[in-house]
Parts: sequence; structure tokens; C-alpha cells
Amino acid sequence: MPGIAEKTALTSALREGLRHQAAGRLLEATESYRRAHQADPGDADPLLLLGIVARQTGQFPAAIQLITLAAERNPNAAHIYLNLALTCLAAGNHEAAAISCRQALALNPHNGRAWCCLAEIESRRSYERAAIIAYAHALKLPSGAAKAALALGNQLCREQRFNEALAVYVRGILSSPNNADLHFPIAAAAAAAGKIREAKAAYRKALQSRPKFPEAWLNYGNLLYDERNFTAAAACYARAINGRPAYGKAHCNLGNVLSALGRYVEAVACYERALTLAPEATAARHNLGNALLHRRDYLRAEKCFRHVLQSEPASAAHHNSLGNALLQQHRNREAAACYEKSLALEPEYAAAHINLANTLLQLGQHERVHHHYRRGVELDPASPGGQYNLALACLREGNYREGWQRHEFRWDFRELNLPRRDFTQPQWRGEPLEGKTILLHAEQGLGDTLQFVRYVPLVAARGGRIRLEVQPRLRSLLDRLPGTDSVLTHGDPLPHFVTHCPLMSLPLTFDTSADTIPADIPYIRPQADAVTAARQNFPRQDGKLRVGLCWAGNPRYRSDHQRSTTLDTLAPLAEVPNAFFFSLQFGPPAAQIRHTPFPLIDACSRHKDMAETAALMATLDLVLTIDTSIAHLAGAMGLPVWIMLSHLADWRWLAHREDSPWYPSARLFRQPAPGDWASLFTAVRDNLQDLAQDRTVPRP
Repeated sequence: MPGIAEKTALTSALREGLRHQAAGRLLEATESYRRAHQADPGDADPLLLLGIVARQTGQFPAAIQLITLAAERNPNAAHIYLNLALTCLAAGNHEAAAISCRQALALNPHNGRAWCCLAEIESRRSYERAAIIAYAHALKLPSGAAKAALALGNQLCREQRFNEALAVYVRGILSSPNNADLHFPIAAAAAAAGKIREAKAAYRKALQSRPKFPEAWLNYGNLLYDERNFTAAAACYARAINGRPAYGKAHCNLGNVLSALGRYVEAVACYERALTLAPEATAARHNLGNALLHRRDYLRAEKCFRHVLQSEPASAAHHNSLGNALLQQHRNREAAACYEKSLALEPEYAAAHINLANTLLQLGQHERVHHHYRRGVELDPASPGGQYNLALACLREGNYREGWQRHEFRWDFRELNLPRRDFTQPQWRGEPLEGKTILLHAEQGLGDTLQFVRYVPLVAARGGRIRLEVQPRLRSLLDRLPGTDSVLTHGDPLPHFVTHCPLMSLPLTFDTSADTIPADIPYIRPQADAVTAARQNFPRQDGKLRVGLCWAGNPRYRSDHQRSTTLDTLAPLAEVPNAFFFSLQFGPPAAQIRHTPFPLIDACSRHKDMAETAALMATLDLVLTIDTSIAHLAGAMGLPVWIMLSHLADWRWLAHREDSPWYPSARLFRQPAPGDWASLFTAVRDNLQDLAQDRTVPRP
């Protein structure tokens, strides 16, 4: 029997070993435990601890031998048999582990850790029922409740029994309220059950207990992303990456939220980082392709989609996205084939139907366009893109009633990037105004405003006092528009108003049909003194036909490449005798005047003021323009205007017509085939020659 000195040495060596072991210094811990064993070879504790260190270092046979010796020294110690069971389990000896664990439970049936160990052993032996029974025992005991709740809850989640899993997790959290490993699955189960508020609260608790918990930050960010709280979601993904810099999924999700915020350069960098960490991550590569589409890097986007199709050739989404990249490169037939393949794989893929319709529209296969638009919207009625594109198709065909209704989806169509005005006042729906003040506000381009301010007198007739908010370049032009009480520009302090309406929602409000378009022309008139000044600045030359020219629109408009041309393509106009040309062109394309193929006077407003442009236009015999704000201004003023349209013209010019119900003074010239400006300009030249020859009396 050891004396006091031996006992003191034993205790000192054990304490020293425990300190080393807790700090991860296992070699030093082993030496301390050996000294303890030498001090008292009959004591079980040094042998047990030596066995545990051996298990930690993967020396399972030695660990089993040491812990077995400890059990021989102290055969009534339940914790020794539990450690022997854990060691046998780690060594893969499930039968021996089960025997040792049952010995531990026979000595102490209230040991929750032992019940959890037995449950894990039985699960490894594929005795799932026995495992569940063992976990149920552990769940009733403080020392095993947390682990048992985690295991049982996870099993219930795998069976999609989320509410039952929540109840089990909660039982476990009662015994371990700060257990981040339990708060995390509580959050996941709550989210799966649709209990988003509870899920967010559980993630916050998990993160309070463990601030560096990358998976929790990621999942919490996902909930915020689904709520479109993109800024907060981005912060969560950044915290996940901060906790684990090589967390590829977090880099990918951060890319997703940056894309949603329109920060595509940063998004591309995130996706590229995710792919550096996991080169075969198809989600990251697919999303990289989508971000590159927004960056207009269509070739790289195409490469991304072709790459993911190599590993997932049966993915309808990949074929659809490849179609998008090809469509942006104007490879319409290839794009259509991709969308057809996507629909062959997934016939009810709404986006593919809508994209195929867009492509068929470009290809001129109008008989199939409406079918696919309508099928896409039928499959996904909440799709803003589907609804908006179907609206344009309806409007282009003159189906105004349906078109105006679907056109209201424009606010939610991300590609348009239209910020909805956050007014507390309600939107006007056409009810009598009885002297109330209404704010009518512009929402898109200058041409849209010029086209739809025609509704102002109709609103005034309903008894409204009208405040009209327009773009700065239109302020002076529309300052005296009949029916308005005041005109202001974007950014001015808003006056008091009771209700409001976007200008492009007025056709819906008034239930406009092709036969009821307000066409009281002119409804825009330049100031007389400004017209007089324009005549003085650009005096008429006897016998010359005065023609205004505009050949390009705003390059930020997503279809500008179709509607705009270059000045040199108008060279056939040089063959028209007796014509004098004035440039009405705004912006960078105006620089082309320096290399004009025919005499052209730069008459564009130096102040980019449409009132000044309107005054000059009032002195012209004809305005010749592509589809831009100049066309709308000329039409609104009732001036003779020839509008040169792409083969697939904007909806407002309808289809297959040479006239416009919106502008009775307009004549429409259309490309006979996509991109065929040459034939169009030849037709314009011939008609202009006839006009110049027939003209006998100059306009005042």
C-alpha cells in the first residue's frame, strides 16, 4: 500500500498530466501519467489516462490494453468501462464496444453519456431501433440530453418531420442553453418548417454562443437573402468567410448577393475565389456566367455554361443560361436550340419558355411567340420578366387592355432597374379627384415622358390639381403644358399631394384601346420667341427642304444596338438634291458630324434642353429620326416625322404598320430584315427625293 509520499507524487503527476493534456501537449501528458503509474502501480487512474491519450493519438490496441488494465484495478468504475467502450468504438470493434458500454450502464444506469455511446454503437451496427431507444434514455438525463437531442432531431429532420425535430431539440437545449451545436439545427429545422422568425432567433443564439461559427453565419445570411435583405446577407457571408477564409460556399453566396445588389465586378471576384477553392463547383461557375452576362462579357459567360454542361449535360438550367449568352451575341438560332433543349429536359421550365419566346421574336416567328410567353406565365404567374415581355407582345399587337395590365409588372423586372417610388400616398386608379392634388411622375426615358404627358389634360378633367415631375431636360419644354399646376424635376423637394400616378400607368387607368388613344395633336408647343430665335440662328434658304436628322439613341437602353445606327450609313441622303440637313443628335454620337458624308449643320441644343430643340424643329419641313425622344417630340408637336425602325420595332409602333395612332403626323419606315438598314435608307432616300421635288411652297 503506497505511503503519503507516493500518494503525493501520484496526485502531483496526475494534475500535471491533466494540464498538459488539456493544452494538447500529449507527449508531456504521457510522461506525467507514467510517473503517476510508477508512484502507484495499483491505481487505475494513471492507466485510464494513459489509455485515453493513446486513443487520442490513434494507438487503439495499446489504448484498449491500458484501459482494460484500469478496469481490472477498479472493476466497479462505470466511467472506465465507458472509456473502454469509446476506445473499442473508435477502433471499429463494435461488439466489444457494446459489451463494455452495457457494463458501464449496469454500474450506472443514469449516465447519459453512456446511453449516447450505446446509441452510437447500435447505429454503427445498423440496429437503428435499438439506437433510438438508447437515445431516448439519454434524452431524460442531463449528461446525455444535448447529444441525444441532436442525434434524434437530426434523424427526424432526415425524415422531414421538422416540427417533431424541433420539439426534441428544445428538450436538449433545456439542459444546455448555450449549446451552439443545438441552436444551429433548431434554426435549420425551424427554417425548413417555414418558421423563419424562430429560425433567425436560433441562429442569433448560436452565434452569441459561438461568434466564429461559419455555417451559422452562412445559413443566417441565406434567410436574409430570401427576404431580399441583401446588404445584411452580404455582411453575414463576409463573417462566414472571416471565420473560414477557404469557405467556398460562402464566397459563392456572397457573389450571389452582390449580383442581387448589381455589384457584378465584386460578384465575379467572389465566384472566381470560390472556383479557386473548388474548381468543380458547378453552382459557382454557373453563377459566374450569369454575372458575366450582366458585365456584357458574353464570350466568357458562354465558356462558363459550356464548362458546366460537360459535367451536367442533363441540366435544363445550364442549357437555358447558355441560350442567354448566345442570344446576347445575336446568335439567335443557336440560342433557340438551347432553349428547345432545356424544354425537352424540363417541359415546365417557365424561364426557358419565356426566353425561347424572346428569341423567336427576334427570328420573326411570331406565330409561336405568344404560345411560349403564355405558357411561361401560366407556369410562373409571378415572373416579372414573363409578365413584362408578354405585355410588350400584347401591346405590339394592339391588344392594349391585356397589355397595360401586364405592363404593371415592369416595376419588379430587375433588368429594367426601375426604382418604385416609395410614397405613402396611394396610387391613383381613375376615381374623381374633386380638387385633390395629384403627382404625375416620369419613370423611364425622355420619349416615354413625351408620349404619355398627353394624358395630363384627361387627369385634369377628373378634377385634379396636377404636379408634374419630369426629367431636367424636359422642364422648360413642359413648363406650360396645359392642365398642369406646376412642373418640377427629379430631385426637387416634393410638394404636398394626396395621390400619385406614374405616367406610364395612365393608359391602364384610362383603359386605353387603339381607338381611344388621346391624339389631340399638338399637345406640346414651343415658345414663340424661341421659334423666332431659331429662325434667326438658322435662316431658311430659298427652295431648300429643311430636314432634321437623329440617328442614335441612349446607349444605356438595353435594345439600343437594334434601334441606333451611325451617320455614315445615312450616306444615301447625300444623293437628295434640294435638301438641307440639320443635326438634332445629342450625346457622343454627335461627334460623328466631323466626318459626315454630306453637308450637315449641327443644330443640337448646346444646353441639352429639349425646349431649344423643339423650337428649332418647329422651323423644319421634316424630321427624320430613329426611334428616340426626337421622334416623340416631333409627333407630339404634330410635325411631319419619318421614323426609321428596326425590324423588331418597339411595342409603341405596333406591328406591320406605316402609320401611328399615337402620332398622326408620323410615317414609319421599317427594316425589311433584321439589321437591314441599307434597304431602309434607300427607301427613305427615294421618298425624300420625291418630297423635295414636289415641294413648291416653303413652310413659314
